[in-house]
Amino acid sequence: MHLRGDNKTMQGKLVRMLSTGRAGTKFIAGAFADQGYTSYHEDLYIGEPTSAVMLYIHMLGDLWKLDKDKYFSFESNFAQPYVRVVTEKLITYRDEAHQPVTKRIRDALVSQKVKPKPGFVVHTAHILTAATPLIERELERSSIESRNLILLRNPLRTIHALYIVEGGLVKGERPYRMFPASFSGDETFIGAADIWANTYRMAFDQKEYFGQDKFQLLELETFSKDTDYAANIFDFIELNFDPSRYKNFTKRELNKPLRSSKRDSLRNSHVFHKPDFVFSSKEIQRIYVQIQDVIELYGIDWGNCVEEYQQFHAKEKSQIGFD
Repeated sequence: MHLRGDNKTMQGKLVRMLSTGRAGTKFIAGAFADQGYTSYHEDLYIGEPTSAVMLYIHMLGDLWKLDKDKYFSFESNFAQPYVRVVTEKLITYRDEAHQPVTKRIRDALVSQKVKPKPGFVVHTAHILTAATPLIERELERSSIESRNLILLRNPLRTIHALYIVEGGLVKGERPYRMFPASFSGDETFIGAADIWANTYRMAFDQKEYFGQDKFQLLELETFSKDTDYAANIFDFIELNFDPSRYKNFTKRELNKPLRSSKRDSLRNSHVFHKPDFVFSSKEIQRIYVQIQDVIELYGIDWGNCVEEYQQFHAKEKSQIGFD
């Protein structure tokens, strides 16, 4: 499939998610896969061993913190292997090459005889968020269109998950090792709040630099519950959308119990590692002070976020249950 660009034939389109992770990336990948698009969560080839990629991403994040002009003008061939694989999947498209986000989704697509649609690749992993300028330039050189969705979940839920899972409370690892050192100087929950704020400040800068036509905010809670909102996201990307199918998908997924262990599930709960943990009102206020500028930057309704978070932990999670 070829898409017409301004002055040349485009080879297809890559849709990427920018986030901290712990923001519903697997659910989003599943939604696109269910609509019939080639959708990857974390298993799309990124060029080098994950440890090497992570170190390079840390360098890019630190560069953004130090000097934004140098960050956006920085040149390297880091993105070439990644874009080369994307190009291969767009050009040498085959039905059997379709690799949906999970085996369960793959089996469901096969049983429902849904064939993946050529010309598009969706990648929801957050690890390459800091590499967006390098990726954008390499995609342009390769005649591949791009759309970037800034994936935003209730900040308290995301920071909760970052603190519990990435903060080392579960694995005993160095806190927040997946993120640039400059993004957080605190090993407590404030460190998780700093990581959230810096990541979304960076994504906002990327949107400002590359323009509104390539970037769109995707609010997870609204996307998962509002079919019209989801249709607008697909329209922004210029993808066909089946609202009836989407309603069935969200009803099926959102009515499932929360997962109680690390396993293959689109229901990416922020509570399964420590089900009883919840931020206190005092801790929530401290988080707000730390991230207030980003809340205002994105026009987030903080009062609604707090109410939704507290309501979930006070009532909903016990009613939903765990499996």
